[in-house]
Amino acid sequence: MKAIIGWGYCLLKTDWREIWRLAHDAKGNNGSSRVSVLADLMMSTLYYKVSPSEYFYFRFPGMGKQERSGWAGTTAMWMAQRRFVPKGIIPTFSSKQRFREKFDHLMAEDAGIVAWPHIDDSIVKRLLDQGVSSWFFKPEDGQCGTGGFILEVGGLTIDALHDKLEKKLVRGRKYIVERTLVNHETLRAVNPSCLNTVRVVTYTDGENVEVLFARIRFGNGEDVDNLGSGGYAAAVDSATGKVSGEAVSTRSGEAEYYERHPLSGGRFDGIEVPNWDRVIELAKRAALVEPRASIVGWDLAVTDSGVYLVEGNHNWGKLLWQLPVRKGLKFDLDRYLDKAGHVR
Repeated sequence: MKAIIGWGYCLLKTDWREIWRLAHDAKGNNGSSRVSVLADLMMSTLYYKVSPSEYFYFRFPGMGKQERSGWAGTTAMWMAQRRFVPKGIIPTFSSKQRFREKFDHLMAEDAGIVAWPHIDDSIVKRLLDQGVSSWFFKPEDGQCGTGGFILEVGGLTIDALHDKLEKKLVRGRKYIVERTLVNHETLRAVNPSCLNTVRVVTYTDGENVEVLFARIRFGNGEDVDNLGSGGYAAAVDSATGKVSGEAVSTRSGEAEYYERHPLSGGRFDGIEVPNWDRVIELAKRAALVEPRASIVGWDLAVTDSGVYLVEGNHNWGKLLWQLPVRKGLKFDLDRYLDKAGHVR
């Protein structure tokens, strides 16, 4: 039943106009008709538990059954992650306000929560008086970086800041306001437009913490670095902090790989994430704050002044996990399920 629910959810959330375009391209590349591509897609969404968009991200057209079975799609990930994080704990991660309350001691300073048009003037004054010229606003219920933006407040009056907020904030939506963090120069040289974050996924049994894998994301001239917002992602050796291989982008609707960042020209392969031992230490500390969540993806910021926790993700991303290594990792997901050891 859960598989059917997940299948229906994937179909409802699909941009079918985009899928029609991708099916046309796949037809030209594989010599199949568009109808046969779409028929294969529908079968694959149910049998392999992938969404229609993942059918193309994972390059299923022209791929054999055995290789397809190795990829973990939306439904498989959703079913597994419900076992990793109990239902009652999910709001700790899906609500940025709740997350902030529980993990504040591991994060950079914040200014509070704002919502247009009901903005507390004391918070507006705080934005101007804390000596911080740049703040990052992120929707309290946002996912994948959607709706987040940087706001420069240096030199503004209270009235001028109100005017800027009126233009930027979506009416009635809550925003968490945090100090804009600036990357260590090593990462900033690759992409200076936004904070480029490291994701470290950990497993804990409540006493010990194990790092399962790590990835790094880079922005593409926007205010956020997420793949869903046009960014790039690469694999990181969890033992050394060294980036291995090319970075992937999904902005075209398919997985495309780059040796260098298109804007800066900086090479991805070989980057060494600074202060890697502190990155791992912070991820492990975070994992023990809420040990009932056995597997979580932690987003961390590496800056010149230190390493900070940014977010925790109970749904830590099938694309970010698999695409950078160009390999389906569903068998690793099965291993993680064995490690978690029980149904929650």
